[in-house]
Amino acid sequence: MKKTLTPLISALLLLFVFVSLASAKPEVTEFRKDGFDLSQIKTVLVMPVGYDVDIPASEPFLVESAEQRWEEQTLKKQDHFPYLLKSTKDVVERAAFVSGEPVGHMTQQQLADKAYEVAADQVDAILYCTVTKCSIDVLHHPGEYVTRYRVVDKPVWRNDHWETHRVSVPYQEYKEPWDEDITHGAVKLELYSAKDETLLYGESVDARTGEGLFSGAPSLTKHIQNVIENAAKRIPVK
Repeated sequence: MKKTLTPLISALLLLFVFVSLASAKPEVTEFRKDGFDLSQIKTVLVMPVGYDVDIPASEPFLVESAEQRWEEQTLKKQDHFPYLLKSTKDVVERAAFVSGEPVGHMTQQQLADKAYEVAADQVDAILYCTVTKCSIDVLHHPGEYVTRYRVVDKPVWRNDHWETHRVSVPYQEYKEPWDEDITHGAVKLELYSAKDETLLYGESVDARTGEGLFSGAPSLTKHIQNVIENAAKRIPVK
């Protein structure tokens, strides 16, 4: 066991360092209104994902995929939250039922606008999700000497005879300058009072993910989905 443990540990350490660099921890900021008791909230309108940035033409399914992940982490996880989550369609159809007026065909944006208009009569709070950063950045790595390891057989005098042991020997190798693609995305969540539009809770999750050990940086579509899921899981439930 001792003959192979050293090179194995070295390989695992290198793998851990590489993966850690490729998937940096997200930067998170959070706001909570002082003294506000979240248990006062009974119903929440979940608005569709909004965008403060342009979506690259190379990501034709980003908007659809982001909305799907947002719904999966909110509307389809009712049991996770202590308050009832309602979609824009739920709120608009309820308003139409009360008024006796038919809903008619509406686009997603029209549903969102109408739901916002009548939200104060139906819910306690409104939850927004906004993509604020969405880009592929390039990180330039200058040339540098890095420590590598090679496994060699080394004779060792032990118990009155020579034994051959495999050991990991460090050496320096020059790594040429290189550019790494970094997928950059950020999402902002905001929970406002439906009655007076007071901000009750807010958070921002900013994440960069580079190349993995055996793969390139993730696509913007996949990355934004992951950031949305990370942000949604941080929504306070008590």
